[in-house]
Amino acid sequence: MATIETAAKALLFLQHVGRLRDFWEYARVFNTEEAWPKPLRSFGTRDEALAWLRAQATVPYEAVIEVAGARHNVTRMRDGEWVFIRFPTIEELEAMDEESEG
Repeated sequence: MATIETAAKALLFLQHVGRLRDFWEYARVFNTEEAWPKPLRSFGTRDEALAWLRAQATVPYEAVIEVAGARHNVTRMRDGEWVFIRFPTIEELEAMDEESEG
C-alpha cells in the first residue's frame, strides 16, 4: 500500500510543479531507444573520441557519446584517463530478457 501511496504522491508532485505532461511523454517512450540519453558528440572511432575528450577542460557528469554507432557513458578517472561503458542495444536487452525468462 505504501508503494501506491508514494506513486500517487509523485504524480501529484509532478502535476503541482507543472511537469505531468513530461512524465506522460516519458511513459509513452519508456523502454524504447527514444527515451535514452542523446549523445553529446558522435565519433567514427574510439581514438577520435579519446582525442576529443582529452582536449576538453570539462565534460558533463555521465556524458554520453557515440562511437561507431554505439552509445557510451564516459567518465574521467582520478588518473585522468577515460572509461567508456557501452549502452546495450534494444535487441541485446530483449535477448537478455528472453534468456532470463526461459
